[in-house]
Amino acid sequence: MRYRWTVAFAVLVAAGVLGSAFIGPGGVENGGDPPREQLLQPGQGADYVWPYTSRSQSIDGRTLALNVVIVGTPAEVRAVLTDQSELEWAAAESDQGLNESVSVSQLDEPVSISPWRSARGAARYTYVAERPGSGEWVESDYQLATGTYLGSRTHIRAYPGPSDNWTALQAHTEYWDWFRLRHSVTGIAEGSRTVERDLRDERFVDEVSRVYHGHAGGGSDGWISVIRLTSATDVSPGSIDEAPGPGSTLGLLSVVPAVAVLAAAVPPVRRRDLWDAALPLSIVVVVLGVRSVGIAAEGLFPAANPKIFAGVLYPMLVVGPLLATALLARGRPATRMALLAAAGLGAGFVLDLSGVGVRTVPIRLVLHRTALVGVIGLFALGVASEERRVASAGAVLWVAILAATLLGMV
Repeated sequence: MRYRWTVAFAVLVAAGVLGSAFIGPGGVENGGDPPREQLLQPGQGADYVWPYTSRSQSIDGRTLALNVVIVGTPAEVRAVLTDQSELEWAAAESDQGLNESVSVSQLDEPVSISPWRSARGAARYTYVAERPGSGEWVESDYQLATGTYLGSRTHIRAYPGPSDNWTALQAHTEYWDWFRLRHSVTGIAEGSRTVERDLRDERFVDEVSRVYHGHAGGGSDGWISVIRLTSATDVSPGSIDEAPGPGSTLGLLSVVPAVAVLAAAVPPVRRRDLWDAALPLSIVVVVLGVRSVGIAAEGLFPAANPKIFAGVLYPMLVVGPLLATALLARGRPATRMALLAAAGLGAGFVLDLSGVGVRTVPIRLVLHRTALVGVIGLFALGVASEERRVASAGAVLWVAILAATLLGMV
């Protein structure tokens, strides 16, 4: 029976590792600059912009869609987002309405100004051109965020246009993934809504609308938020069709089925065996504790680079579950402890992601977490049964999967 569970956990690990390694985000097929039909004009007779961002200076690295355009000079736009208290604006009237637009003045809850601060993030590029065929790839001029770096936040990258009368934003929500040591994006819709809520009732904003421009993919459903400052001219994005890209998300609770099946197989716990519950509880405490301590440290020392706290706390996340399992599973029923350890780590994942507001996660991430659940179960099985080879294999796989994750291989 014990060997069957060893094989079962090994299969779980293999399926998770291979799945997360080979299932990746989709992208466009061709490299180089975007073709003319993929460009968007943020203003009538104005410049062109590719309505996406990219990891590289090529459409081959396409990531998220641009989802907000603020019409005004770059200095005005930046001041609007970061230093609103010192702005002085003269009222102006818009002389033209938007095509295919919907006013958002009454769509959301009351306005609440977010504390936007300078932010850190990876380099992302977009393509801008004064006329087709004469464009260039540009990196974001600045980045802003509200929220916590080691928790969840709304993150903005700003791209001023060549004509200096508009700025395109890529606004998205994201959370810090402790097991990958980087941010994972949860979507762009809430990012644009946050910018809308912050600005729509301000005296220096003439109108906030949503315009359908026909571009899909990169998290976009074809709509873009357009915010006109009182000193700015009108905007009328063009309409370019693009086939929507397929989504690849899975409900957060999809990480639970494998854990639930394992937990259901745990024999009924008698009173004298209640101490066994210490194992899954300790693993949950490690996972949630690292997140909580990181956020608390970030709040206490706002001037410090949050990555310093991540570097200090990450070893605890690596060693903690293994150490708890080694101490609490030894000498206990092997199958029970393996299942409890796997269930504890799975519960820690779910509670951690729920705590930062994550409701859906990519299937690749689900498979990665499934592999880790299988590994901790395999390690617990070896520790409890005092089979050093199985325990060693579990420990080596745990470290190997985390190392491969940091190197971007998983």
